[in-house]
Amino acid sequence: MVIKLSIRILLIILAVLAVIVVGGLVFLRIIFPPALSQKATEKDFVKNQDNILIVTTYLINAKYDNVYIPNIEDDGVVFANLDGHITVDDPTVINAIKVLLKRKGSVIGKDGNTIHFQRSTVFRDFGSGVVYSIDGNEPTLQYLTKLEPLSEPNWYYYEEDVIEFRKREQSQ
Repeated sequence: MVIKLSIRILLIILAVLAVIVVGGLVFLRIIFPPALSQKATEKDFVKNQDNILIVTTYLINAKYDNVYIPNIEDDGVVFANLDGHITVDDPTVINAIKVLLKRKGSVIGKDGNTIHFQRSTVFRDFGSGVVYSIDGNEPTLQYLTKLEPLSEPNWYYYEEDVIEFRKREQSQ
């Protein structure tokens, strides 16, 4: 009788532990989603190409060399250069930015000849997405570790990995 009770208690404890572990793993995956693969990123690019092109055209024509868009307010406010916040007046561009930033870890940016659409991130050390070269030269990103051309001209899949980038720098 005591053995059966002990076995039941042990099974209950194991079941509770299993629920905690599985719940924790699900929670971590929600909070820190895994990076999209190159194939998934390309598929995402094709799916969202209209919105990506709307934002790309806007950023090409923007008078700012550097724009960073981690989010956008309903009134179109974004961050640009050292000038602080700017306002996007075109509702089509505002809507396109909102659609593209729905995915956790998404950021849109322009730095010189490069416009990037980060589609996933793992912690703060790794990011990936698609990047466009305005002038046709190789895009420049701060911690670029992988660059693969897509089927569209001047478009690339990219990965930025801070740790890998620093290892490469140290070994040179």
